[in-house]
Amino acid sequence: MKSEVESKGKRVAGFLIQPMAEQGTEMFVGVTNDGTFGPVVACGYGGTSVELFKDISVRLPPISDADASAMIRSLKSYPLLTGFRGSTKKDVSALSDLIIRIGSLVRDVPEIFEMDLNPVIVHE
Repeated sequence: MKSEVESKGKRVAGFLIQPMAEQGTEMFVGVTNDGTFGPVVACGYGGTSVELFKDISVRLPPISDADASAMIRSLKSYPLLTGFRGSTKKDVSALSDLIIRIGSLVRDVPEIFEMDLNPVIVHE
């Protein structure tokens, strides 16, 4: 019996199942393509709250260390990453690194028109 994927003419070599990520602070990193400026990299408060709070920062690639840091620090949700009300401090440098890498990726691969990484779970 063919799987649904195989019935649509796609070959299935196998599946990779991984455990769900541990709880952390949900952020998002994404790319949209602006008709005037081209690819635009965004980051913000993620998960299901992204549409509710609209806490987003954007920059044009290439994204420098300073740009990524400024993007993150400009967010209203930034305190959630820095130990707000006794919570653990999160790995902001890992989030910054992801933003920089996504900026490089969309600059190097112009075929990427849009990308949405949500949630990006930021841990200690």
